[in-house]
Amino acid sequence: MCIRDRAGAVLAAGLVAAGAGVPLLTGVVARRAERRLAPARGVLATRVTDVLTGTAELTVAGALPARTAEAARADTALTRIASRAATATALGDGLTALISGLTVAAAALAGVGAVAGGRLEGVALAVVILTPLAAFEAVLGMPLAVQYRQRVRRSAERVYEVLDAPVPVREPEAPRSAPVSPFPLVVRGLAARHPGQDRDALAGLDLTLERGRRIAVVGPSGAGKTTLAQVLLRFLDPGAGSYTLAGVDARALDGDDVRRLVGLCAQDAHLFNSSIRENLLLARKDATEDELRDALGRARLLEWADGLPDGLDTLVGEHGTRLSGGQRQRLALARALLADFPVLVLDEPAEHLDLRTADALTADLLGATEGRTTVLITHRLANLEAVDEVVVLNGGRVVQRGPYSQLTAADGPLRDMVRQEAQAEPLVVARQNAGTREAAACDTTSTGSYDGCSAVSMGRPG
Repeated sequence: MCIRDRAGAVLAAGLVAAGAGVPLLTGVVARRAERRLAPARGVLATRVTDVLTGTAELTVAGALPARTAEAARADTALTRIASRAATATALGDGLTALISGLTVAAAALAGVGAVAGGRLEGVALAVVILTPLAAFEAVLGMPLAVQYRQRVRRSAERVYEVLDAPVPVREPEAPRSAPVSPFPLVVRGLAARHPGQDRDALAGLDLTLERGRRIAVVGPSGAGKTTLAQVLLRFLDPGAGSYTLAGVDARALDGDDVRRLVGLCAQDAHLFNSSIRENLLLARKDATEDELRDALGRARLLEWADGLPDGLDTLVGEHGTRLSGGQRQRLALARALLADFPVLVLDEPAEHLDLRTADALTADLLGATEGRTTVLITHRLANLEAVDEVVVLNGGRVVQRGPYSQLTAADGPLRDMVRQEAQAEPLVVARQNAGTREAAACDTTSTGSYDGCSAVSMGRPG
């Protein structure tokens, strides 16, 4: 065999080993690490975000060390997985460099023998040696490319999981014109199921809302209360039954048109890192000063706002962190009132508040919505005498309905709930009072809050 054939065979063997064998080996080593890398990053990001955004509440609850430890464990797990991925990268680089060196050495050995035998000129020996070095440039990145391919493939799988997920709402191809008024809003035999669930979250629900009618929907967690709100706002389409606005099927309307008729004030209503005024103007850009003040007044927030350093131009902080929980909910209510929705859905507006603040807020909500069609979804039973009807849900079905006074006077689920709430209230109040005393220590350290310790207090009125 001539020197050219021998050097070519050596080079071909080296390129096959480095371009196919090494990537295959490093791909096997890195596969498990690459599959776990992105989820581990997500866990760490979640843990760190929880600690950073909830430091005040976690400190009051005494849970900050435990959450910090969780973040540290997530960081350790990510570091360990990243180290395994780095090991695969190093293995690929090392093996490629080794095979390249061995190939160059074998080619040089064959070339030196040919020069010694007079079959190759000395100047041509340089070509025999340098050609493998240049050729291996083409395969140096192959091991890393295999790892990146696995990483991208895993990312694509997560994207397709989202894209292929069932759509909770299907918009009509040719939406009908929205009615001027949603009344009567009628729900008949409603059944609704969340995507991926094997049973209905709501089943057989009937409901009629005329102008000015107010109902309260109560029940234990998982009873289907929030699912009802999602259906009314067309965030979830019913699987059976009908939902009509002034006789028009809600599924035949554009979702935004439905949400102009049915508005939401949620327990986690978002406040932007801007002024009170700007947060209110999100509801109606053309609202006048008198209208802004009227909305704040109905939400029992005007006197507080007038006492702030900059009045309505006072900044509320990111997510409203410079306000207490009650103040945040009242500001969200004022925004919803300013929007003047024909039907207003209040989804657990007193959630996460202490009992005194929750009951005061509920009373003010009902006072502010007097004469307005309202659906109040709540776990608290205080002040429900003001609504026209109470609907009790359990397991997604209506187990009792009627006026509050009538339901509490007779044996049934609502009367049992009232009794259980009364028995549990002293213990809850005692715990919240203990939290309030612990939070009071921040009076000497907190800055930027308009309510003393409002950013961390879990037991002060809002």
